[in-house]
Amino acid sequence: MELKKMESIPLHYQLTNTLRDAIRDGIWNLGDAFPTDKDLMVKYGVSSTTVRRSVGQLVQEGLLERKAGKGTFVKNKPVEETLGLLTGFFQEMIGRGFSPSAELINLCPVEITAKELERVPELSVFNNQKMFLIEKVQKLNNEPIAYLQSYWPYEYGSRMAAFDLTKIGLYDIAAKELGMVLTKAEQTIGAGIAHKKVAQYLGVKIGFPILTMNRIAYCGEQPVELSFNSYRADRYKYKVLLQQHTSRNIEGLFL
Repeated sequence: MELKKMESIPLHYQLTNTLRDAIRDGIWNLGDAFPTDKDLMVKYGVSSTTVRRSVGQLVQEGLLERKAGKGTFVKNKPVEETLGLLTGFFQEMIGRGFSPSAELINLCPVEITAKELERVPELSVFNNQKMFLIEKVQKLNNEPIAYLQSYWPYEYGSRMAAFDLTKIGLYDIAAKELGMVLTKAEQTIGAGIAHKKVAQYLGVKIGFPILTMNRIAYCGEQPVELSFNSYRADRYKYKVLLQQHTSRNIEGLFL
């Protein structure tokens, strides 16, 4: 696409949009070397300042990655999840044509003691049931995307542990093997930074920005899962469809 130098739209803005569209259209594959600043200057007839500004913006958006001494490369695009459907990571990714996998970190029973409730107060919804913790790292193309801690009543979680949790999603097991119908969930999304444990599992530096998602899933009115998810903010995002209705049924949360 040729830049229109006589228009009022700044050249760096035009170039950024042109390059962004080319990346999203698959002109370059994941991991490909991106054209050098000099190549872009010649191709589009713009200054080095314009090129640096545009490439810098695409780096900031997570579409490109600069590697010291090597150049600029096309980076993974963020995985997008649409809110509104009650799905697990494996279901969501397979539905989008990806091949997810997982690294199993821990499987263990959890007694709901006063000390445990002090550490994880959200477990109180299970009324002192014995629980089972499934802890793993969710991956795409063998790259860590999310760190998951998932609590289930012991009778369910212990049965899930018998399956290959590196290849099968928990919600698939719940539906297909345990006959559980997950009907709804309460979900909270927030922002945070990776502490030492999360940083290690996600392959990032301590303090790296993460997206958090905490969920309580139900079968009917019975809570059956409490999960804590930490996503790499550069690799995962949520999309929400908002609709305006004539009748008002809106609950506001102010912090």
